[in-house]
Amino acid sequence: MKKILDYIKLAVLLGGVLMGVQIPGLVDQYGSNLDSRVSESGNSIAEFQDDADKYYGGDINQLIDHYDNKTDPVIVSGGESIGALVSRNQYLTKAQREFRQSAYGAYRHVFISPVEEVRHDVWSNYTYKVILNGSAITIAIVSGLIALGLFELTFFLLGLVLPVLSRSRYDVAAQRQDRR
Repeated sequence: MKKILDYIKLAVLLGGVLMGVQIPGLVDQYGSNLDSRVSESGNSIAEFQDDADKYYGGDINQLIDHYDNKTDPVIVSGGESIGALVSRNQYLTKAQREFRQSAYGAYRHVFISPVEEVRHDVWSNYTYKVILNGSAITIAIVSGLIALGLFELTFFLLGLVLPVLSRSRYDVAAQRQDRR
């Protein structure tokens, strides 16, 4: 029985390592997706930025205010659309800065404060790949050890709880016997 448990522990460790080695690929794919969205967002406002450069010294907010101050609802709606495009570009650019802040800033960004639509898109379309560099190997080993530690902790806690549960069942059965 001990041999089987050792093989199960080895499988848990290897499973944790295989999951951990995927994390850098996931973070890399997230970064590529985020970069693409920032580029697309920048292209969406480029023409409006050109108008802001020509007429408002590069201040796109003045251009948006110009649209907002018109009485024609179509023009006002156009200004709101430009404002939404600019807000999205600023949000994505800020997220990209956070992502690129440091080597581990990317991991922190992806797992703590990701852009939800990017995270969802990457998660839905993730293609498994193995990136073998220092951080990938470190993450893989740490993930494997965490998985093994959780497995061991689970069995340890079960070892503490099961005897208590079996004793309480025995005590309930003995109390029933005593009542008769």
